Amino acid sequence: SLLLTPPPSSPPFIPFISTHSTRLSLLSMSNSARSSDMLTVTDITRPTVIAQGQRMKMPREVPPREGYSLWEIIKPNLGRDFSRFKVPVNMNEPVTMLQRLAESYMSYIDLVLKAITKESATDRMEIIAAYAISGLSANRNRLTKPFNPLLLETFEYHKDGCRFLAEQVSNHPPVSLVHVEGPGFTLDATVSPKVSFWMNRLICNPNSVVKLVLTNSNETYTWETPTCTIWNVMLGKPYMNLSGNLAIRCQSTGHEARLNFDSNGGWSQRSTDLHVDGYIHQGKTAVRGIYGNWSLYVAACPASSLKDNYSLWQKSFLKSVSDKGDKAVLLPSSNILWSAFKLPDRYEMQYHFTFVTLQLNEITPSLKSSIPPTDSRRRPDMIKLEYGQLDAACDTKEYIEEAQRARRKEGGKRTKPRWFTHGKDGWVFNKAYWDRKFDDCEDIFEEPSGSVMRTAREKR
Repeated sequence: SLLLTPPPSSPPFIPFISTHSTRLSLLSMSNSARSSDMLTVTDITRPTVIAQGQRMKMPREVPPREGYSLWEIIKPNLGRDFSRFKVPVNMNEPVTMLQRLAESYMSYIDLVLKAITKESATDRMEIIAAYAISGLSANRNRLTKPFNPLLLETFEYHKDGCRFLAEQVSNHPPVSLVHVEGPGFTLDATVSPKVSFWMNRLICNPNSVVKLVLTNSNETYTWETPTCTIWNVMLGKPYMNLSGNLAIRCQSTGHEARLNFDSNGGWSQRSTDLHVDGYIHQGKTAVRGIYGNWSLYVAACPASSLKDNYSLWQKSFLKSVSDKGDKAVLLPSSNILWSAFKLPDRYEMQYHFTFVTLQLNEITPSLKSSIPPTDSRRRPDMIKLEYGQLDAACDTKEYIEEAQRARRKEGGKRTKPRWFTHGKDGWVFNKAYWDRKFDDCEDIFEEPSGSVMRTAREKR
């Protein structure tokens, strides 16, 4: 189920799950054989879980942005700190970075709950590896930039009995803190993104360090999110790739998942590379193979199955991506750990948002009375962008950012994070947020009057 708010009085949630699936027969053959019959090609059935009453589309459709030049935007910023990188409002998507983090860590939080139930440490690592990959899936085709959060901006989100909170604790350098808790686990993340430009590509390193603790088994899993690169910034049609490695470690069990997003020469630099593959090691021994399409599915198999058939899988996978439809190419003795949710109708006309993303700016009656004035849903510039009011969104954005600069100069309580405390071991969630004492929270999104907006526009 997909929960927007946790009260027991919330209406029931209705899952809609498609049933069509096609599977080609898998012939029983030895792992050393080299034949396309070693593979299974399956139509992925994307499940859809929709909260009753949630919105199904954006207030206003936005055609895909083609023909624009990222270079024209980047060129004036060369030599500057790219953490202060500014883009025109119409190049933003109407969510903040904090909401993008909620999308990443909460869309498939049910995988963490599933991992907790597994008796085998290897099985738990498999599902947690799938969870770490699943959080990247919404990045497919997302070349728009989220709004930079204001200092002390927050965002909360609830799903499957778990709750998420993020707070922006620094602007320069930008630092976002995340805390997620649910039955049997806690997750904490520190995200301090850095953007750099090199030749024909824009490199976005999230510098995201994640710590997941399974309390029942007393296991701690740590990993860092891979780098995102936008290609063809100067020439050609822009597209994005994930690059580098993702290593998930659990010191207490001795397990490590080593996952690779680089193509190793198997794909040309013309479109997004969707493959991911790697192994789960216990000590120095590879015990399971992990592979798939990071935007669609992740599967697991015996390590020998992936090793012996890797070249064959790589070629068949490339064909499956170029074919129409959602296809999974499976190796012998595989099981699918995760598959992505169904996408909304006219997905490409709605910033390529998922159903989860579409509801991030909704304020239900119960949320309106329970979230603080610092919550991202209350940003007036972002709301105006949702409705296509570009001039008003630009004016409002300038005003609230100028007000932020004034608060930062003043310092003191107006710039001190409230929900995370910094100590000798770094930032720690102080749990005070859930007491919901927001009476003295400052309205960091106070909207300017019409005269102020007209003056700002005249100055421009």
